[in-house]
Amino acid sequence: MSNQDDLLLDCHIDPKGLLDANLDDVPAHRWAHGLVQLIEVQEAVFVRLGYPRDEAFVLARSGVLAIAEFGGGRDWYLPRGDDLRIALRDAEIWRRATRRNIGALAVEHGLTERQIWRICSQQRKLHVNKMQGRLFEDGE
Repeated sequence: MSNQDDLLLDCHIDPKGLLDANLDDVPAHRWAHGLVQLIEVQEAVFVRLGYPRDEAFVLARSGVLAIAEFGGGRDWYLPRGDDLRIALRDAEIWRRATRRNIGALAVEHGLTERQIWRICSQQRKLHVNKMQGRLFEDGE
């Protein structure tokens, strides 16, 4: 099971149900302006990736619905620019890393093997903290 599947299970979302949901029954004026913008951005990304516009819209709407179900009501900080790209790169490295492909990942991402190991260590800590929580605050 992937880390994305873990996130969906943590927030009790049925991904199959999201894609099957008939959201056409919700009038467009009931969607918040920000949600409409998120759907439009996602739709444009899927179209650029080669999906037909109708399918891109369904995927975009379902993706925004999943994000809203997961994080609705929370204040979120979403990084931009290099911070975002580095965070996504590090998450991808963690997802793909095995003991056998550290050198290949280093070459692919223009990093050293030592940097790949450090990224994996940091990502492992983040994953463990998410799954287990922390027993003590820093300094205790």
